[in-house]
Amino acid sequence: MDTKGKADLLNILVGGLFGAVAGALMSLVVNFWSDWKRRTGLHRNLLLEPQQKSGCRVTARIRNGYVLPMNQVYAYITVTHDPSDVLEPPHGYQAYIKPGDHKFEEDRLCWSMAGNPAHVDIYAGEKQPLDVVEIDPSGDWIQIPSESGWGIDGGTSRVFLKMKKYDASIKIVSKDTKAKEFELEIDPFNKVTPLSLRSKKAARSSK
Repeated sequence: MDTKGKADLLNILVGGLFGAVAGALMSLVVNFWSDWKRRTGLHRNLLLEPQQKSGCRVTARIRNGYVLPMNQVYAYITVTHDPSDVLEPPHGYQAYIKPGDHKFEEDRLCWSMAGNPAHVDIYAGEKQPLDVVEIDPSGDWIQIPSESGWGIDGGTSRVFLKMKKYDASIKIVSKDTKAKEFELEIDPFNKVTPLSLRSKKAARSSK
């Protein structure tokens, strides 16, 4: 092969290599942008909607307002309280947290579905109900459910607390987007909407 032929071959090889590298980089950029857009869209359009009281129990609906589904969605609740607010479970009830136990912080809630699943999928435009609190009709306590459900009929709640207003937060976690936290107020003396969003912004990203 003469010198010109070798030069042409080298140019072809270099050009092919450059094209392959450029294609790989472009694919990486497109995939990163697509993943960022999906995660950002899900996060921005994830909403928590407190529901009116139904009987003794209060729920919230978690809405996926985006065009793509969220998979394996978990919910965690934190209630700002003093240790003295924690009560012994009433007769016939069970609770994981009792007086003298650890603080009630970022504990998992159950979804309002048969079997109390630990997580659910929320499809585009869908709302899934989440159990949040039960208010004793006699005014003695409020009950926060656990991932296994309520503290009666074989279930075990998370905790029983004194009847008073509490600041709380619910963190929604999914593998598809950054966790989102909603600031709430639990007011058991409100007969219609004991659960309400506390901040004007309604939610903040978890760091």
